[in-house]
Amino acid sequence: MGRLTDVPIQLALPLFAVTFAAVAVAAHTALRRVLPSPERLSEHHEVAGFLMGVVGVLYSVVLGFLVGTVWTAFASAQQTADLEAGYVADAFNFAGQLPPPQSRLIQRDVARFALAVRSEDWSVVHPGRDPTTTLLYDVDRLALSVPKSPRDASSASILESNTIRTALIDSLREIGDTRRLQFVQSQSRLPQGMLEALILGAAAVVAFTFFFGVRSYTKQMIMTALLAGSIGLFLGVVLELSAPYSGAVHVSSDALDFVIANNHMAAFAK
Repeated sequence: MGRLTDVPIQLALPLFAVTFAAVAVAAHTALRRVLPSPERLSEHHEVAGFLMGVVGVLYSVVLGFLVGTVWTAFASAQQTADLEAGYVADAFNFAGQLPPPQSRLIQRDVARFALAVRSEDWSVVHPGRDPTTTLLYDVDRLALSVPKSPRDASSASILESNTIRTALIDSLREIGDTRRLQFVQSQSRLPQGMLEALILGAAAVVAFTFFFGVRSYTKQMIMTALLAGSIGLFLGVVLELSAPYSGAVHVSSDALDFVIANNHMAAFAK
């Protein structure tokens, strides 16, 4: 299933559904040969239908709860990415109000940081080896090295300079905080036990269809495929949304793209 998350979303979710449907139909076809005839199975439809209703409701509640949970986590990851873009814009603009040459150097490094973040592949980022960390450290070092206003400057000038310098440092610290939070969010996955429970639960629900006798083989396989495909579709949604920074569904970089384009950071990064 991990490889299915590497294809476009337009193909990923249908592949989840088709994969589950194909496995269910193949299993049902193989077991149909050893199960009692449809006439004999139909005698137990009432009991089998009641039990399937109970199991199906339990599974659908758990699956629906997980969809809501991973969607909330995905929305939180998107909010973190958007906040980081805002802090990058703030740091870039505050740096532009500092005296040269620090202003140009800091804006250059902030622009390089933004471009590096936009092209970052979270699937290959490991602790201590994130290239953006070095860029952020360089920006922070330059900000701290900005000289303070001379003593003969006016009180208003000193206050303005110190306010800009403090605001820049605060923005850089916020960027650092969102970087760490994004790394934590990028490493979050469904617990292995939960994934196993979802798959076993899906198998149990689909298995109940094997005990319903339908004379038409085609109609019974279509029902089995539709049920298994629906379960696979929503399982695919859960798996895709559980990895917000990688896979077919990932957080959008529209906010950062806007910041880079609006502030012409590509030119400053040279």
